[in-house]
Amino acid sequence: MWPFKKKSSVSVLEHPRYKETPINLLFEDLVMNVIGHMPPGREEVLRGMNLQKVFATTSSEWREVIREALHLSETVEIAILDLWIRNRACYHDTPEGYRAFAQDFTDKFMAEDSKVDVWPEGALAAAKERIEKFKNEA
Repeated sequence: MWPFKKKSSVSVLEHPRYKETPINLLFEDLVMNVIGHMPPGREEVLRGMNLQKVFATTSSEWREVIREALHLSETVEIAILDLWIRNRACYHDTPEGYRAFAQDFTDKFMAEDSKVDVWPEGALAAAKERIEKFKNEA
């Protein structure tokens, strides 16, 4: 008799983090895509899903479906990149670290009274400058 039990395969959607709000997983995918650290093959999986039908959106491309389904602003990608640039040193340069950033961003963004994508006077311009500087240094 084999002494080891076979590990049960649990769907990611059964994970407590996503069970009640599975769209958070898709939002995290968007965040990871924006920061340039989407897991290999994940974008193909998302393209293969019929997210337009699932969320009844007019958009068909997966990123635009998520933006439409969550009513994201035109500046959300700037908010994602700016927070990544300013906080990336806090996260390990690993798939787990990128996912941790995406989860943290999602939690802060989805929190009641979130100010993540709210731009006081001058803040949006400053964020755009940081992003431009970051891109030029890369």
